[in-house]
Amino acid sequence: MLSKELLRRVPGVAMSGIVAAALLAGCESMTVSLGKKIDYKSAGSAPVLEVPPDLTTPTYDDRYQVTTASGVAAARAAGKPTEILPVNADARLARSGSERWLVVKTTQEAAWATLRDFWTKSGFVIAIEQPALGIMETDWAENRADLPKDFLQRFSSKYVSFANDTYKRDKFRSRIERGAEPGTVEIFISHRGAAQLPTKLSQGLGEDWNWTLVPPNPELEAEFLERLMLAFGTPAPQAAEAVATMNNAPDRARIEKSGNGLSQLVVDDAFDRAWRRVGLALDRTGFTVVDRDRSKGLYYVRYSNPDLAKKKQEGWLADTLDKLQFWKTEKAEKPEQYRVVVTQADPRSLVTVQDPAGATDSSANGERILALLKDQLK
Repeated sequence: MLSKELLRRVPGVAMSGIVAAALLAGCESMTVSLGKKIDYKSAGSAPVLEVPPDLTTPTYDDRYQVTTASGVAAARAAGKPTEILPVNADARLARSGSERWLVVKTTQEAAWATLRDFWTKSGFVIAIEQPALGIMETDWAENRADLPKDFLQRFSSKYVSFANDTYKRDKFRSRIERGAEPGTVEIFISHRGAAQLPTKLSQGLGEDWNWTLVPPNPELEAEFLERLMLAFGTPAPQAAEAVATMNNAPDRARIEKSGNGLSQLVVDDAFDRAWRRVGLALDRTGFTVVDRDRSKGLYYVRYSNPDLAKKKQEGWLADTLDKLQFWKTEKAEKPEQYRVVVTQADPRSLVTVQDPAGATDSSANGERILALLKDQLK
């Protein structure tokens, strides 16, 4: 069967031609290829691949500027290669609430080199590298494993370019932190997704298709963490078992009122763990960490309004987009700026939101930021 995506996009006359031509091609094999679950093709390595517009990147102050690269430029930007980790590296999967990450016995420099090699071999181009913050981000890429493998789809894709596109793109941000255990690093992976969705329907067909951010996919994050374990030398059976045995944990975060009546997020982790988990939660909820000061428990964050969807959208997508765009106003055009503060309150930690001046943000926006973080940290 032709994919629903293709049927929604192709006018009736054109589709008739595709079907007729396919039926005449009797020599084509009807064998179905299951393919791989993940088979990425990066925009940087394939010039014809359509990519979403820049949905998230804000204009930073000069002191926050990051290095960007794609294609051959990305390889050159890497500088002198660092030795990749040996196969006997000790890597294990850790979890707290909904977050998973790797704990690896190595240096940050060696982990950085291995991580970069991992993303490149996985079919991605490195778009952003900022070693000082431990941040590495891939370019947008398409998971070719999502393409339908049926006969008509394969035939039509030879003659119609849009029949060979999933209209979905993914990018991943990885973050390397100094480990809580001496001699270790902790590696976090967060997913960002985009899809082409119609802003309106006409006679059952979509019109005015726009790139739109979609919720992060925890399954993809877990899949890449498992594969990254292999890159660090963990045997495949051990990596698969580690992922399979990660049981659901009880909620470890909740919003409470402080003594002065202001909302705060209570996280059932000591400061070191809470600091790392909040950083991952910020990545997954679409904020960009432009600076941080661990000694003060401060994350300086921005969010560039991606203009995700129009108010006419209905259903689960509209609800999700409303949550992602809670800061949007009719007049606002510049990214909002916030300070997310993590403080120690043994045996727990507290998370609060401040405005750029350092005052507690008690507005609706501040409340919603805490709610978004709670959803990721619980």
